[in-house]
Amino acid sequence: MAEIEIGQEVEGKTNWAYKVRVFEAGQHHEYAVTLSFQDYDLWSHGSLAPSRVVEKAFRFLLEREPASAILSKFDCSVIRRYFPEVDAELPKMG
Repeated sequence: MAEIEIGQEVEGKTNWAYKVRVFEAGQHHEYAVTLSFQDYDLWSHGSLAPSRVVEKAFRFLLEREPASAILSKFDCSVIRRYFPEVDAELPKMG
């Protein structure tokens, strides 16, 4: 199972930004990720810290593809382009 490390949160005008590291199968991958306030509300309704929502988004992705296939820089909204079920599935994830 992959280990996900969420870096320091930087709040912008419409989103939060993070550096994320994923350690999987002896390799590590780094990402620059943003989470919009809108997607945060959709996926958590304010019940979780934004960094926790980003972690859940990575777990969602890693259940569907290897870490090496994930874009190195993206906004979490991009996930729904590849996996439209994210809006229904991510809020259910523990």
